[in-house]
Amino acid sequence: MQGPAWARKLERLEICMKKFSLGLKALGVAMALSFCSASALAADYPDKPLRVIVPYVPGGNLDITTRAITTAMARIMKATLVVENMGGAGGSIGASYAARSNPDGYTVLSTTIVPLVVNPVMVPATKVRLGDFEPVGMLAVAPSVLEVNARNKKGIKDFNSFLAYAKAHPNDISVSHAGNGTTNHIAALMMERDFGITLNLIPYKGSAPALSDLVGGQVDAMVDQLTSSQPQIDAHTVLPLAVTSIKRAPGIPDTPTVAELTKTQFEMVTYSALMVPKGTPLAIRQALNDALSKAVADPDVKRALATVGSEVVPSTLEQASKIVAAEEAKLQPLISSGMLKPE
Repeated sequence: MQGPAWARKLERLEICMKKFSLGLKALGVAMALSFCSASALAADYPDKPLRVIVPYVPGGNLDITTRAITTAMARIMKATLVVENMGGAGGSIGASYAARSNPDGYTVLSTTIVPLVVNPVMVPATKVRLGDFEPVGMLAVAPSVLEVNARNKKGIKDFNSFLAYAKAHPNDISVSHAGNGTTNHIAALMMERDFGITLNLIPYKGSAPALSDLVGGQVDAMVDQLTSSQPQIDAHTVLPLAVTSIKRAPGIPDTPTVAELTKTQFEMVTYSALMVPKGTPLAIRQALNDALSKAVADPDVKRALATVGSEVVPSTLEQASKIVAAEEAKLQPLISSGMLKPE
């Protein structure tokens, strides 16, 4: 590192060392150096481009969400944020790469909770864990929707008739989803558990083929993110029965929630967040959170996310940690009961 930026860091480091000189004996030279180095680094952060890792292929909900928000963050931070897609292994490849990166704030992971909590259960060889990261802040939340073929032969027209048929005919309703361990799969498992039904759950490699078979009548129903199903809903080829968020989705405001129909607190949505490797200095995490908070408040960002069925989630560092912890806790009963298990 050379030039004026490095000179400013040295100057701040010298000032910081002078302030702490009286406490060197008590604190230890190593601790004082560590504290001052972190302070000097954060003061000029960022002074080079940031890499934002999306652990999925381009074009999906998370990719679109990440690019809309980080474009605004780049403008706010007066920095370059480069989004890199590292798909594979259900998000674990990109997440592992980010976890091994230096905790200096220049490598950020944009992710859902799935690669960090569900993947280690579904694929025990997965090494990366939620504990390898610290949340910077939430990006957005996207609801899922339970839907059926609009001309389904079982006569299902609403959520209550869906439940009634499922209870009378265990394992007879075929329900597609984007793959084992996805939030859509988990939402279907929660419906089975909470409402005493047994469904014929069929995993696909992504939403597109699952939705194609629903439209074609090869399966009866599907749990999908509203993002990918909205065009088919608008075309009336599939019929939305209920959304899995606590409040109704703006894209289909006439479709009730599972919670309001069942008088429960049922909720299974897809939260996305920015995270950094464990050990990233607090001052840097706060700088990222400050920029993120301003970005999600941008009306243009809100409009961009609305087009993919998502809603921004403003959060402080503390609030983000609580949301992530709550989402992890929500999955534990499914894991301990064996409903979520290795493939």
